[in-house]
Amino acid sequence: MFRRAWLPTLLLVLAVAGCSRCGKEAGPAGSSAAAGPARYLPRDAQAAVVINDLGALGEKLARFQNLKVASFAAQLQNFSSAEGYVSAVMRQVGVDLRSRQALEAAGIAPERGAAAAFLGGNRAVSIVGTKDADKLKETFGNFARSRLGASEQKEASVDGGKLVTFSRPGSTEPALGLLFLKGTDYALLGAGASVATLGTLATLPQEKSLASEPVLAASLQRLPKERDFHVWLPGGTGFLVPAGTVQGITFTGRIEERAVTVHADAPWPDTQASLAALDPMKDVADLSGALPADSFLVARFRGDPSHLDGAWPYLLGGYLTRAVQKSGLDMKGEVLDNFKPGIVLGMSLSPTVNLGAGMPSLDLRRTNPFRFVHLVALADTEDAAKTQATLEKLPAMAEDFGAKVEPSDLKGQKVYLTSYRAGEGAHFALAPNGRLVVAAPRARLEATLASLAKPSGEGPVAADLKDAGKDAAFVAVLDLKRLSDAVKNLPSEAWGIGGFAIKATTVRWLEATDDLRAVTLAVSRKEKALQAELSLRLTPAPPASTTTQPATP
Repeated sequence: MFRRAWLPTLLLVLAVAGCSRCGKEAGPAGSSAAAGPARYLPRDAQAAVVINDLGALGEKLARFQNLKVASFAAQLQNFSSAEGYVSAVMRQVGVDLRSRQALEAAGIAPERGAAAAFLGGNRAVSIVGTKDADKLKETFGNFARSRLGASEQKEASVDGGKLVTFSRPGSTEPALGLLFLKGTDYALLGAGASVATLGTLATLPQEKSLASEPVLAASLQRLPKERDFHVWLPGGTGFLVPAGTVQGITFTGRIEERAVTVHADAPWPDTQASLAALDPMKDVADLSGALPADSFLVARFRGDPSHLDGAWPYLLGGYLTRAVQKSGLDMKGEVLDNFKPGIVLGMSLSPTVNLGAGMPSLDLRRTNPFRFVHLVALADTEDAAKTQATLEKLPAMAEDFGAKVEPSDLKGQKVYLTSYRAGEGAHFALAPNGRLVVAAPRARLEATLASLAKPSGEGPVAADLKDAGKDAAFVAVLDLKRLSDAVKNLPSEAWGIGGFAIKATTVRWLEATDDLRAVTLAVSRKEKALQAELSLRLTPAPPASTTTQPATP
């Protein structure tokens, strides 16, 4: 019953995946037009989604229906194609969100945008632009009868507009409510317990509405204007954003042919000095060219490491932080202050990984990660002698980590080899040019030291991904194609006993997702806020020759 009551809100949630008029808040003339549908959502909502325009939804959904991964997912649901699956969902909603004409025929004005707010408990409200009130009433009347069993319809004039309710026979509470706002071309929608809230929202003072939320407004000013939708998560409610952290987080989404990108903005609650690490330094040496060419994950930090003094305990986690503190190591003076900007990390799939052994434990104390991946991290240092002195402390410090570090000689190069109960750990070496190398396993350390004696190459980041995070302090690139190719090229022994069947199934999954190109993450700051950009890059298939027909409600 609860699931059915949320189906009306699904209309708006699905719309997030396909709106395309960017940076515009369309609406009727007057003050509510400037604010759009957010004018009638409460500032104290636990979460809110605001959509700019529903009109180009068909183009968006039709585009994503062509992805192999969409068809593969649909087949898992016993549908022959993604188009068939989406059409079935549209029939459930009652309106084909892929078609502007279908939206208008349902009485919706797609260019006016839409929004939804989650009020806590099981309560949620939505707002849509109205093109034809009678048609909109008919659309949701059909939905109420067919999906909610609410065949009894009533109309009443209330403060702020006209309320239409749909109830089940014999029920004292409406299952669905539709309130046409007086003097505007918008309608509020609520299901179940949310219907009682519609009248209050219809007369909501502007200063108490989401349109007057100052933290949200400031974040939207800092975020890119080209957006299809935005999501607001206020701080202090304990819902998704824990109390005592940030004032709120704003997300904006942009859907394009070759990427789906989400930006996030959160006003920083700490001192501005603690944000200084996210200022990218200029003229930073690019060490990524020295990373192994088979790295499927590459991360680069162009900020000043000395400003990470307050952040490193959060980055390392409680267990390692306690071990560092117990060892007496001065993390800032001996390590962070001695690193130059430009630290890089590369991760590659181990050619000896055993995929037939099942899923590993994520506890590093039980499972050695280097059985599955190889690691190389590089950092230039300010003072090679200070770095060497820190490395010489590692054998004594390792006991606090439950590990063993032994100095060794590798072709005249002094190295520090790490082991622990689960096997090899990360090994350390200081190259002659003052570059610190951290690598695992030992073979990867040897290969990296040998490569440093040669000129750097192009590096593992593909040409079409080099633009990721070009202005950010931190950027990570997960090359899904390279990872997929690495899995496909594993030797037969990597699949274990009966591995031919496991490999065939795995390859089938990988081929079904080969239009997912990469995932990129960039983190930076803008003014007094922390910002992040997460992007899923696509390699879409050619568009289908057939035309998608609107689903029949």
